[in-house]
Amino acid sequence: MPYASMDRPLKVAVLVTLERGPTAGGHVKSWERVAEVAARRPDLVELDLHFLGPKHSTQSTAPNVRFHTHRPTLGTRALMFLEQGAGHTDLAPFHPGIWQALKGSDVVHATDFFSFGKTAIAFARRTGCGLAASVQTDVPRFTLIYAGGIIRRMFGPVIGSWLFVKVWRLPERVARSQQRNIDRRLALCDRILLSKPEDRDRLVKSEPSVRLFRRGIDRSKFSPTHRNRSRLHERFGIPADRTILVFAGRVDASKGAPLMAHATKRLLDQGLNVHALVAGDGHERGPIAALLKDRVTLPGNLPQTELAWIYASADVFVFPSTTEVSPNVVLEAKASGLPVVVAADHGGGQFVARSGEDGIVLADLDVASWTKAIEPLVVEEQRRLEIGRNARRWIEREWPDWGEVLERDLLAAWHEAALNGRYRHVDHARRWASS
Repeated sequence: MPYASMDRPLKVAVLVTLERGPTAGGHVKSWERVAEVAARRPDLVELDLHFLGPKHSTQSTAPNVRFHTHRPTLGTRALMFLEQGAGHTDLAPFHPGIWQALKGSDVVHATDFFSFGKTAIAFARRTGCGLAASVQTDVPRFTLIYAGGIIRRMFGPVIGSWLFVKVWRLPERVARSQQRNIDRRLALCDRILLSKPEDRDRLVKSEPSVRLFRRGIDRSKFSPTHRNRSRLHERFGIPADRTILVFAGRVDASKGAPLMAHATKRLLDQGLNVHALVAGDGHERGPIAALLKDRVTLPGNLPQTELAWIYASADVFVFPSTTEVSPNVVLEAKASGLPVVVAADHGGGQFVARSGEDGIVLADLDVASWTKAIEPLVVEEQRRLEIGRNARRWIEREWPDWGEVLERDLLAAWHEAALNGRYRHVDHARRWASS
């Protein structure tokens, strides 16, 4: 049988150098959704998804779908000075367990270039299998946000803040270096899947094999039909007469949670009857609780089944994140019929067709600007409802579900990588990879 021919399911290994679990972010959850729809298409794909975990394990969720966990070789969890709340990864240049697990794959798909991604490149070069990659996390921007704190913990507040951050501007230098390294490794791949238009514009000049990787949406799970305001009162004790501003994600500066909280405080100071519901965990939970007191609910991390009815039962979704490549939560909120207020750059702005019609997009991160943008949605119920209805219509009309993402975005790229990969000239690849 020809290697990676179209007359059998394609065998694909997806590598995510992050921990999988209830507290995992949108990067991990996206692949869990892909796995759900792949399970319904055993005729098209055999999918193995690899994550970090405390021990090696394999879980089969369908005959053609398996989740694997691997212990890190040089995990950041053991390096306390690198603690920053954004999830742990593996910094090793190579992972032996991943190398062994990839045998027999038609395509290996790297979602980052930490330990697993670097191993994927080496494996493709050695065996001749197809090599795909997707950019799902803005690592350089995360570096800009978190590096200052890490440097201060390593070298002390005086030397770390003054010399390395202010004088030498080390976070900016490291971020630029990371972007160059990522782009260099992307250039080694057969197919590149991107989410941000600006990334596509930057890479397409030198890499014609660039495709878009959209995030799907389950329109029945996230829907205005799940609205149940009395349930919000029963579950969280939020009075029914309050306008509820909802946030979902990691509760720290990288996602803009403090900005959302301070905008809420200004609205309260103006005499508006608002309440913040902040779903997620992170370092800013305590400060936000102290700032908003009885006008905030902080339930921690919630499963998607819970978030679905919470979105639908709230009034406005506020998400000032500037580190998102493709924020699932914005799509989920729009599908639930909420007006969304999002950041233009590196946030959810790409999911708003016309600011003011199906969402509100802000170009700056000034608390006054966000307060001013949210205020009309609080005081003008009809405007709020109209934008929410437009948001839902946009999802129904313009955005794919996860099944379409699998078939049109991912499988199309994977087949191209398997059949036309640059490393197929390796003579022994087929025998070795299938052994």
